[in-house]
Amino acid sequence: MVKTRVEEPNDITTEALFIGALYAKPILYINYESLIKAKYDFYDEDIRFLYNAFEVFYKTFSQEVTESKVNIFMQQDADRWKMYRKIGGWKTIEKQMDLADVNDVENYFKTIKKYSLVREFARKGFPVEKLLSTKHFHKMSPDDVINWMSYNISHISTVIGGGKSAIILGSDATKKIEEWSIEPDMGEELPFEIWTNLFRGWRPKKLILDGMLSNEGKSRKVAKIAAYLGILKQIPVLILANEMDEEEFFAMILSTVMNSKEYGFEYNISERTVLLGTYENEEQYQKTLEVGKYIEEHSKIYFLEMNQYSDDDLKREIKKYSLLGVKYVFYDTLKGYQTDAWDTLKQTATLLKDIANELNIGIYASFQLSDDAKDVDIFDYSSKMIANSKQIKHICDHMLLGKRLPKSKYDKYQIKVAKGKDEWGYIPLEKNKTYYAKKVEKNRGGEKDLILVYEVNLDLNTWVELGYLERAD
Repeated sequence: MVKTRVEEPNDITTEALFIGALYAKPILYINYESLIKAKYDFYDEDIRFLYNAFEVFYKTFSQEVTESKVNIFMQQDADRWKMYRKIGGWKTIEKQMDLADVNDVENYFKTIKKYSLVREFARKGFPVEKLLSTKHFHKMSPDDVINWMSYNISHISTVIGGGKSAIILGSDATKKIEEWSIEPDMGEELPFEIWTNLFRGWRPKKLILDGMLSNEGKSRKVAKIAAYLGILKQIPVLILANEMDEEEFFAMILSTVMNSKEYGFEYNISERTVLLGTYENEEQYQKTLEVGKYIEEHSKIYFLEMNQYSDDDLKREIKKYSLLGVKYVFYDTLKGYQTDAWDTLKQTATLLKDIANELNIGIYASFQLSDDAKDVDIFDYSSKMIANSKQIKHICDHMLLGKRLPKSKYDKYQIKVAKGKDEWGYIPLEKNKTYYAKKVEKNRGGEKDLILVYEVNLDLNTWVELGYLERAD
């Protein structure tokens, strides 16, 4: 490799080993893509080229590295192919892969960052010779370098993972007001009109937590919303599931599309009928195939069954699929990994919120209410009903708590429904129907403490939003 700025501190060998590790084990890129700043971190221009090429390759071409795939990718751009051949082509990459230890990539990364920081200090005019000459420099981490020159760090623009500067709040107030008047701050439409109005749509960076009792349809609710966004609106979404497998989730998605009027089908064919193949006639079977073909042509839903769902696993997978264009993530179900300790649930919820902010995506997580909540009136629901930790309420942007209404108590409630603009009426709950109620426990988009009500058929996976639940007089 050719050194282009020999007067600056560098460790080209480690840079080459880091690149070799990425090409040898591409999934490592997910852990470092938001932390590496190629313009600053790679001193050698050839290595910087290989990193930038890998980034485009991984995001747009393939997540599997082979000689043939890399060569085909490089040839797709004339300038890139010319540079690739100039530095030795696949032989150079292969050599770096052979020398790299993928288990040592974190040390490679820290060394690269350390030299990047030292170079930036030097460019700002600070004497780094003393730092470089210390006998412990080779053991120092990037944080050690920062601490060593902490009194100067406010002047450094390159820090680990980037960094942000404070702004004067309101400095562009009139501009922002004008922007909102032209394009209101509304997120993506949800399959429930009241949700859309209350939350101002599903906005990027927002974490929605939706709690229900065990075995009452948490996953089916996820399927309902995911199908609406990922199939009807064709927005790339990701479902991360730790309780149900691919076949189970697909059956719920199929049932949702087949029986919901927004897709134009409403065939009234139950999930059980499809799973058992007990169709009433050939026409019903052909209708099911028609819906299957529609899903094949329209689905933008990624699904991943997670047997391992530690915080590190969640972060890695969400970041991976965000690179593929995913805008909304569903996590079913939020719970502690290998433990029921309340603090792990809070920690995972905090992680999800942080990832939503970092990646500018929306995240929805279902969670389970305590068994005691079954006997509590929906109007008395609160975050105390959360099985593991009420602390997660403080982390999310929107929280809903729901339950199936017992038929024995239908006469205690009534449903407030819209009759027109500013016009309301009331309807009773019918004994031959199943209703679910959802309390808006928290809402950073508008009103809260409202009780929403739905007519639900779990076997068809239909959730019809009716209005607001109120106590009968």
